[in-house]
This record gives sequence, structure tokens and C-alpha cells, in this order.
Amino acid sequence: MTIQMLVEAWKVSEAHHSMNPPATETEIQAAEKTIGTALPPLLREIYQLFNGGWMWDLEFFTALKPKPYFYSLTDGNEQFIEDGWHIPKEIRLFAGVGGEETFGIWLPCCGNPIYNHPIIEVGELHDEDCMGVVGTNLISFLCGWSAFRLMETELDESKESAFLDALFVPESLRAEHHHEDPDENFAQLRKWADPNLPDPYGNSYTQRYTIADLKKLFGAT
Repeated sequence: MTIQMLVEAWKVSEAHHSMNPPATETEIQAAEKTIGTALPPLLREIYQLFNGGWMWDLEFFTALKPKPYFYSLTDGNEQFIEDGWHIPKEIRLFAGVGGEETFGIWLPCCGNPIYNHPIIEVGELHDEDCMGVVGTNLISFLCGWSAFRLMETELDESKESAFLDALFVPESLRAEHHHEDPDENFAQLRKWADPNLPDPYGNSYTQRYTIADLKKLFGAT
């Protein structure tokens, strides 16, 4: 699965998405200069395809200039910190779910080979132990999230099937085989999309990782 394939799959259910035009190379470079580091390749590719927007309930921040009432890649961390949240410098926030969970990408290279700029969920907590690991990489995180949100959304059966086919979701994980517990369904889809993820049930509220915990987990130096 590639980012381009994922974006093409989203277009099957386009009524539930709103993607802005791509960011220019100038905008991406300006964002990198502002945050003081190059973007991880997969996140950079996202901005080359669309500069912020919505995918179901997940809002991607714009690369450089924030829209009214929304964050951007270059100011999200700083605005959350001003509000009293604990956002470590190793994480750059790039998306969120309304006023609930916010997602960031781990910027340093990882010494642990299963992680490729992993995805961190920051919960509604102002303490240092407010984080959970929800993806070993950006594509796996978005695939699991997309498949779950699609099957939780009322959608024409043929479009749902076409979307899941585009993601290569196995028949055994589709709606007709779902559990009554949505958390169990989400965990099963995360296991499929991100088989190396140590805890597919984990999130910021159950794991409650600190930055020291994450550095140890990722083999950071």
C-alpha cells in the first residue's frame, strides 16, 4: 500500500472527505524551515497530494498557513503547549479528531527497526504521561483508521465494497463479520493494517506513555 493508493481509495467515498489542493514545494520547504527539520518522507508525500483537509472525522492540519479555527503543521504544537498540553519536541502534531484525540508523528529516526516515524496519539491530558503508540508508520495507521471509519459509516454497499477492495481488506474483517464491540473491531483492523504494532488495543488513555517511555520503546539515542 502507498499513500497515493490510499488517497485514491478515499475518493471512492468522496462524500465523506474534503481534501485541499496540494501544497507547493515552496510551502513544504517553508514549513520544514519553521519547524526546524525535514518532514518524514510519508508525511511529506501527504502534503504533496493534499494540503490539509478531512478524512471522515480525522482532520489533517495544513502545512503552513492555518485556516480560521484550525491548526497547521507549523503552529499546532505551539498552540497546544500554550493551552497547557504536554507536547514533546520529538513529536509534530499533524491531525486531530475535533476536540478529542490529536495525532503526531515521531520525527527522529528510530533505532528499533519495526518503527518508521511512528504515530503517537496525544489524549485529553495535560500530564507528561498522555501518549500512546497507534501506528508503527503513517500508512499503516491511516489504512486501519480508514477501514474502521468506513465500516462505521452508512455507505452504499457497492462503494463500501469498492473502498475495502482498494485497501485489500480481507473478507474476514468486513462488516458482516464484525463484533458488537467497536473497540474490538478497531483492534482487529489495526492488527491487519499494522501487524508489527505491539499493542493494537493501545491508546493514550491505556498506555499513558511519557517521552522517556517512547524513547526507550523506539530505541532513540
